[in-house]
Amino acid sequence: MKDILLRPQTPYFNHLEVDVLDFPHGTDDEPRKRMTVTIEYAKFDVDQIRREHPDFESVMQYYNEWLYALVLARLLDDWTAVGGLDETMDIVRDHIKDMFEA
Repeated sequence: MKDILLRPQTPYFNHLEVDVLDFPHGTDDEPRKRMTVTIEYAKFDVDQIRREHPDFESVMQYYNEWLYALVLARLLDDWTAVGGLDETMDIVRDHIKDMFEA
């Protein structure tokens, strides 16, 4: 299992780019950047997700599972976040929460 650090960049109104870093020589050493993933959360994107996940919490769970699966597919190894996952999901949460109000 790889230890991964997620480093969200400046969020835009419709997406967030997140650098994915790993620790090839252990978490005490400097991480290396493996990739950048883009999380799309424009109204159109969220509306598509809502077709199968109608409530806010299930959409957030979808984003979390989608991110895990995407990084897993690219790294070809199971991983766990040692930092940045909560911050990344909080940014997504802040951008989509208004789409679920009233």
